[in-house]
Amino acid sequence: MASLGRRSPCPDAARAGEVAIAATHCFLAPHYDDVALSCGGTVALLAGQDARPLIVTVFGGDPRDAPLTGFARWQHERWGTGAGDAIATREAEERAAAAILGCATATLPYLDAIYRGDQYLSDDALFGPVAPADASLVAQIAADVRALLAPGGTLYVPLAAGNHVDHQLVYIVGRQLAAGGVRVLAYEDCPYGLLGAALAERLAAVVGEVGPPDVRPVGVTLATRLAAIAAYQSQLPTIFRFFADWRTAITDAAQAIGGAAGPAERFWPLIQARD
Repeated sequence: MASLGRRSPCPDAARAGEVAIAATHCFLAPHYDDVALSCGGTVALLAGQDARPLIVTVFGGDPRDAPLTGFARWQHERWGTGAGDAIATREAEERAAAAILGCATATLPYLDAIYRGDQYLSDDALFGPVAPADASLVAQIAADVRALLAPGGTLYVPLAAGNHVDHQLVYIVGRQLAAGGVRVLAYEDCPYGLLGAALAERLAAVVGEVGPPDVRPVGVTLATRLAAIAAYQSQLPTIFRFFADWRTAITDAAQAIGGAAGPAERFWPLIQARD
């Protein structure tokens, strides 16, 4: 198993190298903000039920000793960070968001796609096919995740709406673990799933891989999710550059999912018998 970067019961400060306790509800985030963005209401609900949800950031490794491409440096400029503090900034934001949600966190050491050499040098590449060299990451990540998940526990992965390569990889990890009998639910990626036909296109692409949706009312925790999202100050201008008001966009989407029952978040069960 790859060594864990950090885990902590929030709101206490994270401790590097602490071994994570197996989680009954384990949420995989490709990057430091993805779970709070996409299904933070459900995380907060589980935390309120003393279910001890765990968010695991998969591509949370620190690239400070690796050469950076121009594309990676451009991303840092957008975030207002440099090579030396980009990950520290994002970790601090994650801890703040997790404290609001009331959950625990862990980090795996894999590098974000923008740091994995010259495989992804543009947004078109970042939201395109997974590079062949990255295929070997799936089994490694799956082994790490299996060690973090309690027997009979539920794993949550991104559906990969929008097709970001890191989201695709974590979805494939979920497919592999579902094939081995793990209960896996795919959450709808925010904000990608709110843009155009991205969600519908992704659902069309995974027909036969997911079952009927599992809708979770989050009326009592939607405000908590929004507060957690607001903790990612380095990311908000980039993430929501296509939205006039991100709070309104998320609230409206949650209301549309829940309908008469009120705001909700939607998950898609991965069918176990496929692979």
